[in-house]
Amino acid sequence: MHILGQRLRTLRLEKKMRQEDLAREIGISKSAIGMYERGEREPSLILLGEIADFFRVSADFLLGRSDRASFLSNLRRNSDPPGSDGNLKNFLTRKDLHWDQIPLAKKELRAVKELMEVVVRERSAHYEVNPDHIKKTDRRNKRD
Repeated sequence: MHILGQRLRTLRLEKKMRQEDLAREIGISKSAIGMYERGEREPSLILLGEIADFFRVSADFLLGRSDRASFLSNLRRNSDPPGSDGNLKNFLTRKDLHWDQIPLAKKELRAVKELMEVVVRERSAHYEVNPDHIKKTDRRNKRD
């Protein structure tokens, strides 16, 4: 097994993912993941970048050109990741979300987003502005 395959397998197992989980997450086949891990095949440059992004490591780390796995992770931690402004909708666009160390697939993230949209719609119905309340508030402000 070459270095890319070893590191890919190690990163996948650290996240407690099966080959099919990773394949589904990045949109390729399980057999492709297996071939990458065994060194029988190499990912395209675009796919290598997607794998690096998913695991929050550099492509150089995956290729064995660097032993610093946490470089990209630390760099991104110091930048503003989606949702750092408190916006849950933006946060749910992140690709590294998990539930108790079990990664969430795109399909599962879509389900969470859809559920949140229902919750927000129902909740916002309770907070609709009452036009009578606005008029009363405006009258009070005019008196002052």
